[in-house]
Amino acid sequence: MGPVQVRLSGVVKVDENDHEVPSVNAPTVAEATALLDRTARVNGADGVIQVGSDYHRITIGRGPLSTQTLIAVQAWGTAVKAAEAVAEEPEAPAEEPDAA
Repeated sequence: MGPVQVRLSGVVKVDENDHEVPSVNAPTVAEATALLDRTARVNGADGVIQVGSDYHRITIGRGPLSTQTLIAVQAWGTAVKAAEAVAEEPEAPAEEPDAA
């Protein structure tokens, strides 16, 4: 079928002691690959092969009160669909006219 790709991002905060504040907004590789599979299936594929992913943490703001970190997760792969086997009917032999 072809290539498929998804990208998730979220922002998490860090407290004054540089400990990450737990957040449900932080995407994970597992979420990205699940979304990749779901995206492929919505578009008619049976699954995804050759899956890869990339996880980045980028500090986007640092100040006296808190630090913010952008988390970006990408996943990609190739959407595939099972080939359908077509049963061929044997050709009927041509009838020969009777010689009289």
